[in-house]
Amino acid sequence: MQQRTVDDLKVAIGASIERIAEMEQQARTLVERMREERMLAHALPFASDAWLATAKHAQLRLGAEVSAEQGRLLHLREQAREAYGTLRAIESAAERFRADAEREAEAAEQAAIDDIAAARFLRERKRLPVKAA
Repeated sequence: MQQRTVDDLKVAIGASIERIAEMEQQARTLVERMREERMLAHALPFASDAWLATAKHAQLRLGAEVSAEQGRLLHLREQAREAYGTLRAIESAAERFRADAEREAEAAEQAAIDDIAAARFLRERKRLPVKAA
């Protein structure tokens, strides 16, 4: 279950990174388009102030969205670190439990072997003639 949480966070982080990259690309495209519009505004006799104001507003909006998404990405990364740490702790505890269970089983098996050997030794000892001193 914890592995699923880690995997879900990985997917969410990937999606967030893609959204940031897409928004940053949109912002770069918008800046390039604004440069082109400014150059055209100097060459042609009509005003493009309204379009440039709208573009600047879009640029600010994209910047705010990128900042917000970066904040979400930081939060997701923190969640992923915590989830991964929890996963590692669970895996480590499970491994210790398995190792302890294996050691206990081996100790029980060794004790059974020792008991059988001791019983065999006692049986053999009873069969041996006793020497009188």
